[in-house]
Parts: sequence; structure tokens; C-alpha cells
Amino acid sequence: MIKPKFHQFNCREQNRVDLRQARAVLKYKPDIIIFEQPEKDGNPESIFNKYDCKNKPFRKVSIIKKNLKEVSREFRYALSMVKTFENIERLWHDGHDILLYNVDGPQELRADFFEVWYNMYPCATKNWLWWVYIYLRERIMANHIHLILKKYKIKNNPKILIFIQSFHWKHVKFLLSNPSKKEIWNYYFGKFSEITPPTIAKRIRKNNELFYKYWEKYSDF
Repeated sequence: MIKPKFHQFNCREQNRVDLRQARAVLKYKPDIIIFEQPEKDGNPESIFNKYDCKNKPFRKVSIIKKNLKEVSREFRYALSMVKTFENIERLWHDGHDILLYNVDGPQELRADFFEVWYNMYPCATKNWLWWVYIYLRERIMANHIHLILKKYKIKNNPKILIFIQSFHWKHVKFLLSNPSKKEIWNYYFGKFSEITPPTIAKRIRKNNELFYKYWEKYSDF
């Protein structure tokens, strides 16, 4: 039975570079890195996983780094990821393979946060619909991680770097612990008396069609 060793590191999303994740790559020499980045078409697996170390498409890594540098003009912390990829490349060149996965929800779900909720934080945390958004993203993350671990057959004790923010990772670990529906409800929505398991889907649909779309597909209720 696989017994992964998780090591979680944040990246401060501020106007400066944070190298904790980049340094962790060289320190731990992980077998898997899990990013808080949007999956594509429901698939969390990176294209780089298809190649052995000597045949990795390094040109594509260069494109990723170039794009990150452009993003860093507005969000300087993106340079942190540039260094992270440089260190991943370094280990690949040394013959140490690392599997990469993006486990966050689709871009359209993530984008809703910036369009609607970003300017409301932290007041938004008192809104049950904000917790619907958080739950959906974290349920998708947990589903992907569960699938990644289920499919992994290379080592019994893989070292896994978790590059998910600690706020989300705390909740994702809870979901990975196989809680009951009642436990999940109380964890995310127990403090909101205005919603119940039988009525929440209707309330979501009335307030946000995008949330409802993902609720129907991923929720435990």
C-alpha cells in the first residue's frame, strides 16, 4: 500500500519573490509535485509526465517560464514559480524524474473568485455561497489527488511536494480522510442555518449558475 510523505509549502502571493517552494524542490528531491493550478479538461496530469528525464520537452518549460515572467510584471510573485521550474529542470537534467500535476478546479471556476469575491475578502467568509466556492475547488483538488495516488505505482513511499496554499491544504487533507457526508456538511456549512442539504442546490442555482454547474458534478450532496 502506498504511503506518501507529504511536504506542503506556501508561496506568498505578494509583490515580491518567495523561494520556499523552489528551495524545497532541491532539498526534498520529490517524486511528485502538486500545484495549485487549474487542471485542463478534467485531467490534472502534466504533459511532462509522458517523457523520461533525458527526453523532457525543455522548450515547453522555457515557454512556461517566459509566460510567468510576463505575468510577473503585474504579479511579482510569479517569479517564484520561474525559479521553481528552473530547479525542476535541474533535477531532470541530473536524471531524477518528478511527476507534475495541476489539481485545482477549471479556470472558469477559479476566475469567478477574482471577478466576484476577491474584493470582498475577508467579509466573504461569512457568506455561505463563498464557502460553496471554496468547497468545490477543494473537492476537485481532493478528487485529483486521490486519483493520482491510486494510479501511482513507482514507489511505496513517494515524496510529494504540495504547492497548495495552507488554507486549502488543511481542508483538502480533511476531504482525503474519507469523512462522511454529515461531517463534510458540518465542516463547510454547519454554521449557516439558512441552508440545508436538501435545499442548498436550489439556492446555489438561483445565485450562481456556474457554481451550480460544478455542484451538480462534484458535490457530495
